[in-house]
Parts: sequence; structure tokens; C-alpha cells
Amino acid sequence: MKKFGDMLSESMDVTMRQVFGESASELIYKLMERHVSLKRGEVGVKIEAFHAYLGRLVGSGVAQIILSIGLKGLCTELRREYEEIENYFWLLDELYEIKFGLLASSLKEEGSVCN
Repeated sequence: MKKFGDMLSESMDVTMRQVFGESASELIYKLMERHVSLKRGEVGVKIEAFHAYLGRLVGSGVAQIILSIGLKGLCTELRREYEEIENYFWLLDELYEIKFGLLASSLKEEGSVCN
């Protein structure tokens, strides 16, 4: 499973590319690295610095919208991963119930043979 900061970085990157396009996003990342020494992969762990720089570059309103959309995308991704894990554990629970059912019936049969 990915770390939260990595997932947040990816979500912000997807949002940036949706809003600004590929070339403008690349330009913003290059300017961000040059001016505030913040690399694309660090956005998730330094979200405040990212938001502040983006606000200076495109305005605080646009920066807030990008942050909100990125966080909403991250929540969607986390919900999807949670549901996948939940389904996996549901499957394991079902398998254990079947296993215990078979084991219990096998023990009953052994008990009746011994008597």
C-alpha cells in the first residue's frame, strides 16, 4: 500500500494536469522547484508550501479550488482502496466459515465412527 503523502502528491498532480494541462503543469512544477525548492514528489508531505506557492502563482482562489479537487480525488481513491480491502476480508471470512463448517462436520463423522 502506498504512503499517504505519495497518494496526495499523485492526486494533486492529476488535478493540476486536469486544470492546467500537461505543459502548463510541467512549467508550474519547474518554477516551484526553482523558487521554493519543492519537488513534485514532495507535494504530498509539504502540502502547505505547495498551496502557498500555487496561491502566489495563480491566485489564492484558484489554489484553493485545486487543493479541494485534489483532496476530493484522494478521498475517492482511498474509499475505493478501502472497499477493495473490505471485499478481500469479506471473502476471507466466507472461506473461514466454509472451512470451519467442513471441519465441524468432519469431526462429527469421526466421533460417530469411534462410538
